Amino acid sequence: MLSFDMKVLDTNTSMAKKNHVITVSQERILNVLSEGLSESTDFVRSLRLIRLLLRAEIDHQSIDIRQRLDKIVHPSQTSLSIAQREASSKILTDDIRSILIRANYVQLRDADIEKALTTQSLLRLNIQINRKHWNRSVIFSRGKHISSQTMTTWFGLRKKTIDVEVFDRLFLYVEYQPTPRARQKPGTLLERPLFYVRLFENIPVADMEMLFPNCAVKMRNLDRCIMFGPAIFAVIGISAVIQTSWLALYGLARWQLGIDSVEPVVPGGALAAIGGGMLAILIWGYTQFGRYQKMRMKYLKTLADMILYRLLDRDMGAAARILDEASEEEAKEAILAYRFLLDGPSTAEGLDAKIENWLSAQFQEEIDFEVDDALAKLNRLGIATYTNDVWTAKKPTELIAPLLAQWNALAQ
Repeated sequence: MLSFDMKVLDTNTSMAKKNHVITVSQERILNVLSEGLSESTDFVRSLRLIRLLLRAEIDHQSIDIRQRLDKIVHPSQTSLSIAQREASSKILTDDIRSILIRANYVQLRDADIEKALTTQSLLRLNIQINRKHWNRSVIFSRGKHISSQTMTTWFGLRKKTIDVEVFDRLFLYVEYQPTPRARQKPGTLLERPLFYVRLFENIPVADMEMLFPNCAVKMRNLDRCIMFGPAIFAVIGISAVIQTSWLALYGLARWQLGIDSVEPVVPGGALAAIGGGMLAILIWGYTQFGRYQKMRMKYLKTLADMILYRLLDRDMGAAARILDEASEEEAKEAILAYRFLLDGPSTAEGLDAKIENWLSAQFQEEIDFEVDDALAKLNRLGIATYTNDVWTAKKPTELIAPLLAQWNALAQ
């Protein structure tokens, strides 16, 4: 398992900072860097080899993740004990975190998640989440921006524009707690675990709770008042109208049972009045129940549309996207760092400023380039070395042979 430094997103300060993600595609960067050069030059060949080697690292980690996932999902075929399955599941979670970090995702803090879950949804839905069945979870985001949205208040009579925080990407990984089989002996295998893996785009922070598993749509207090308030007043009004008939029939029943000695006077049509009142209450109740079901379906449709139109991928498809994004980000960082180190030895701070200024001037992109990650990759591949905090890169003519040797070693 690869080691990594955990990145954590602070929603209170991250908006003042530039994103870590290089939004410019790898191909555009390569086209600009190799402009005027032929495909056979040592520089272009070295860039191609760097991309291949970094992709091979990602693919190797992907194979490990798939094998471990298969071992966990099909424990009966691998004779895993409960403790072994739990240990493998924890390693799998760490591997997923590692891939997400290599793709420039950042983990959300518990405080930020709680804040998002308790903030009023922009869609005015009351969402409740049951997390007691979760065994472990991984929640990462990548990129963040401010979006202006128009909200209606006072039953649509007033509109106002507000600024909301929006995640460019949001990755959810949830593993449910395994449940024992019937008549299971202590220490034996559990039922295979269930996983929830989703990748979303353009998710408002306040609406994040809609994307979690085990979420349920509940009616807001205002909706309950609008729906059931008139019904209560209607029942009170009808009861007041038929109150005299109820009392007359009650007195008649007491006289028939011998409790009272005086026969009461029952107005004509008392039974009809009571029957009509009860029928009106039943009709009103059925109407309100229909309105409740209609409003509930409206809420569920809103929730389904939110998930459907912002879902990028799920399960292994989401994992494959993350792996591709990790390969893309790793290659862009390494290629940019190598290209600007060829201009001459530089400190990490100087190289960081040079690359950020170039990205801003060339593509009008304000990016917080992660120079430490980029230099670590160059050092690992033997492309660059540092002495006294100054980094120096090998020339392309010196680099082709060792890079080819590393590539050939992968096939052995």
